[in-house]
Amino acid sequence: MGTKPREEASAVKVVYSLSARLGGSGIGYIAYNAVSGIYRAGLLARAFVSSNESDIPGSLVRQWGAMGRVFKYLGAKDPSGLIYHVDENLFDAWVAARLPASDVFHGWSAMSLCSLRKAKRRGMATVVERASSHPDNQLRLLREEYARWNVPLRVPRRNYERTVQEFEEADYITTPSVYARQSLIDAGIPERRLLNLPFGADPKRFQPATARIPHPFRAIFAGQVSVRKGVPYLLEAWARLEWFDAELWIVGGVTPDFAPLRHRWSYLNGVRFIDHTPQLARLFQQSDVFVFPSIEEGSALVPYEAMACGLPILTTPNAGSVARNGIDGFIVPIRDVDALCDGLQRLRDDEALRSQMSRSALAWASEFTWDRYRSRLLSAYEQISHH
Repeated sequence: MGTKPREEASAVKVVYSLSARLGGSGIGYIAYNAVSGIYRAGLLARAFVSSNESDIPGSLVRQWGAMGRVFKYLGAKDPSGLIYHVDENLFDAWVAARLPASDVFHGWSAMSLCSLRKAKRRGMATVVERASSHPDNQLRLLREEYARWNVPLRVPRRNYERTVQEFEEADYITTPSVYARQSLIDAGIPERRLLNLPFGADPKRFQPATARIPHPFRAIFAGQVSVRKGVPYLLEAWARLEWFDAELWIVGGVTPDFAPLRHRWSYLNGVRFIDHTPQLARLFQQSDVFVFPSIEEGSALVPYEAMACGLPILTTPNAGSVARNGIDGFIVPIRDVDALCDGLQRLRDDEALRSQMSRSALAWASEFTWDRYRSRLLSAYEQISHH
């Protein structure tokens, strides 16, 4: 952080846009790692964000400010998602009105239609960042899942249509995983328009424990505690295993869709719910296995971070993880409680296998750091500039 841009940087200049807090959590954290790389390479023309908590110079960042904070506050209390939709549309219009001339416009999906249209009129190459699977795939899976658990699903139709329109009009779309990439190809988007940009972890923050403190076998989940993340199936698997000398830590904020279901598993032994915490690395270091049975993602950050701490991974293809089946852990089908049970049982019973997968996960995670992500992003801009 704080590194000055390189003097010899390429002439390609980039405008980056995201309706979130730059340097915050979630997509704001991903965006910071992108924008910091663009800035250090001397390519940043402007970043448009809702607010800025980063070390990027203020002269290069435009903040939506109080308006954005009001919408974010109200949106968090709106189960329909409509307020977030209005927020993203108004933010996009605000960016479009202030868009400087540049070479590349890079905006996040559902937040960039007006901006990318203006950028195209100015002759700029346009990139849409998609951190999830294609909306068709995403909505199908979520509808199935919410119906299965009798939870209402409310998605503003215009948000969906806007995202699909961005995909139609953008020159390029980023995808963070093989799973997300394939969902776009299945929806008819030509492969030549897709930029593969897997995310990463910070190895200075996420690293193995220096010493093992004795504890019962412990599995850990981290992320939003929600239906979308497959938490009900994890709890069903834990119930079937009937372990009385093991622990399951579920780390993260409980979302409104899961909250009414939580009581179903209140009887389970060894299950501990832990609210969202900045000490996630420490919790990983106290665990044996990371379990992430997500139903739909682009590429969640927590599997990268767990692997960087040397944890074997038990996850689904739909999580967009970079873990390799049978090497760094096990990849099991979504909604497959039996497969989750089998994976947990094998990892608990076979300490040698667990240690081997731990070493493999740690070594493989070194290929997916934020430094590597920034290098891939800059290479993508170089590729774009030559087309």
